[in-house]
Parts: sequence; structure tokens; C-alpha cells
Amino acid sequence: MNRLMRARVLLAEAAALGVTIEDLIAESSGASSCPSTAPTVAEYVDTVSASFSKGTAGTYKSYWRLAIDRLGERTIDSIGVDDCESVVADAVERARGNRPGTDGRSARENCIGALRALFARAERAGLVARSPAAGLEKPRRLPNRRRALDDGELREVIEAVRTTSQDPDLDLLLIRFHLESGARREGALNLRLRDLDPRRSTVWLREKFGAEREQPVSPSLLRALETHTSARGAIAADDPILRGRSGRPITRRRYNTVFDRARPCIPWSERTPVSAHILRHTAITAVERHAGFAVAQAFAGHSASSVTGTYTRARIGEVAAAVSALTGEVH
Repeated sequence: MNRLMRARVLLAEAAALGVTIEDLIAESSGASSCPSTAPTVAEYVDTVSASFSKGTAGTYKSYWRLAIDRLGERTIDSIGVDDCESVVADAVERARGNRPGTDGRSARENCIGALRALFARAERAGLVARSPAAGLEKPRRLPNRRRALDDGELREVIEAVRTTSQDPDLDLLLIRFHLESGARREGALNLRLRDLDPRRSTVWLREKFGAEREQPVSPSLLRALETHTSARGAIAADDPILRGRSGRPITRRRYNTVFDRARPCIPWSERTPVSAHILRHTAITAVERHAGFAVAQAFAGHSASSVTGTYTRARIGEVAAAVSALTGEVH
């Protein structure tokens, strides 16, 4: 009998006895004979959560709380794949309770992502021999329903925002900013007074993973941003540009309400998600149709996907020309 066959027999016997690979590793290292000195799940989450990016922590925090509720007092090295699966089940049940009719697919995917991120960090720190969350199976991704909006749909979105907004000047400026710049949500929320460059007719976008890029926009959009900023009290170079009527910078939550209020007024919003991302999608598609893939890639702030892409990367002047053609303004 060769070694591979012996290994299969041993694994089958271990499974019949209810023994896991982690148990065998712990026994061989002598860990089973002495108390664990590893932190508890609750302690470890408290220790490492602040080291994740704000966006990642915001997405995963509620799932880490579920892990604490179920496993918080146990040490991080005592958790197995079945324990992780029970946390995922809690996440799915919570999602179904909060949103009747949902299948909990998104909650399962996000919870598994949260557990994998947590235990991968513990594995790198040497606290666990192998991440127990690695054995969890994520649901297969469904086809993405995001697509570019046509002109009629775009008019419907703008009208829905106009009629449901409590601050139309701000919210319509936000819509215009995304349609002209193709910026992500972070690009809008992070925009500061120093990021406007009237001489070059560009804005500096600071988006996810700390990436920064210069993005051409129309001169009239720059003037509108400057007028808004001046009217609402931004003075210092690092002052955020987008502000409510009170003069306070808009928050992520306030930002999301723009689309939350508009969606019920748009009959097709259940089939095609309405958000800042779909405005970005629409803008990038318009640039691609007009100026080709390389310019659209640069406009979107995407990195080259191949070696060839590094040679065919568009220059900022080509992006500016596309923006000029689409807005009808000389850049």
C-alpha cells in the first residue's frame, strides 16, 4: 500500500472517530497537553479589528459580532470549521429575519469573507495552524445585474433624486459629479478643496486602497463645485467639498440616503440596482463607446490587466479629450 493510499485510510478512520486534522496537529505538537495561551475570539476581534481598513471593518463588523456572540469566550485556536459554519447560519437567519423573502445568499458570502479575514490574520500571527474558515464554501456568484443606464433611465434617476431630495442642490451636484468624473463613492466623500485644479480643469480623486489619481472634468462642473463649497463654508485646503445646508460635510450615511429615497420612485430599480456605482458604470461605458477601451480604463482608474495594457495605457490628455467630447465643453 503506497503512502497516498495509507493517508486516505487514516483520514477515513479519523473521520469515523470524529477526529479532525486540527486535532491531530494539536496532539503532535503537544498543544493538547497544556492549556492554550491564545486569546479568546472576543479578545482577538477587539485587538485586530482596528487594523483593517475602515471600509473592510464596516462591512465585516456585524459578522464579527455574531462570532463573538456564539464563540466569544473560546480561544481562537479552539475554533473549527463547524463552529464557523454555525456563525454563518446565524448570519443567514438574521438576514432572513431583517428582510423577509431574502435567501440570505449575500449574508452568507459576507460572513464567510469576514471569518476568513479574521482567521487568516490569526494564521499569519501563528495563533492557529490553519484557518478553520478556509473550509467554508462561498455561494456561487450570480450574474451581476449592474449595467450602464440608457438616456431615458438616466433622466428617470435624476428626476427621482430631484423630487425626493431634501437638499436638491447638493444631491444633483453629487449625481453630476459621478456622471462626469466616473468617481467611486469614496472619491466623492474624500474630495477636498485642495483637490480642485481650475487651471488644469481636473480633480484629484482619493479612492479605495489609498489610490489617488487626477481626473479631468468639465470647467463648468469645477465652477459648480467651487460655488457650492464657498456657499457652504469650506475655507481651508483640507475642508471637504460636499456639505449639507448646515455647512457640515456629508457622511456616508447621508450619502446613501440620496439613492435610498429615489429607488421607490423608479419602477425598474428592483431589477437594476440604483446607486453611485451604476452612475460610474454609465460614465465609464460612455467613455469606452466614444474613445475605446484604453481611455475608458484610464478614466475608470483601473490598472492594466495585462502586459500589453502597460504599453497601450491612455494619457490624461486622451481622457480629457473624451470628457470634453461627452460634456460639450472645451477642456
